Amino acid sequence: MTTRFSIAIAAILLCASVAQAEKQHAGSKPFQRCVACHLTDGQGIPGAFPPLKNRMAGIAATDLGRNYLVEVIDAGLMGPINVGGTPYMGVMPAQGAGLDDQSLSDVLNYSVLVLDAKHVAKDWKPYTAEEVAAIKAKSTKSSAAHSASLRLPLAATYPELF
Repeated sequence: MTTRFSIAIAAILLCASVAQAEKQHAGSKPFQRCVACHLTDGQGIPGAFPPLKNRMAGIAATDLGRNYLVEVIDAGLMGPINVGGTPYMGVMPAQGAGLDDQSLSDVLNYSVLVLDAKHVAKDWKPYTAEEVAAIKAKSTKSSAAHSASLRLPLAATYPELF
């Protein structure tokens, strides 16, 4: 009985520490903009809003994916997409006007490090406000439709994420 009690206490403490880490992460506050559609755990709503959980680290692992994620949050996304065999047809509104470069980098880091922690590569580098600003500055076609076009080469290269 003592072993079971010790395991239960350890599990409770682990859950509490994970919850505390989520609250302390700089991206937890700006991520609240995402919660209405993608939910607090990033699972999304099948057929309506795609999941972020278990996908963000893979997408953010390449330069093309990093650029795509910045553009999607900044400019939005529209048109048909498919995630894990589930089709989605909708519009994600641009969030760039409500997020400065630091907040945008924080929400991306939160999405990767908290919602997709088990898939983060050892050599993954967190987004910085400077990187976000540079990506936004070099984008000449910042729009929801352009964000969707960036998705095509990513989906072709990493079909397991899209």
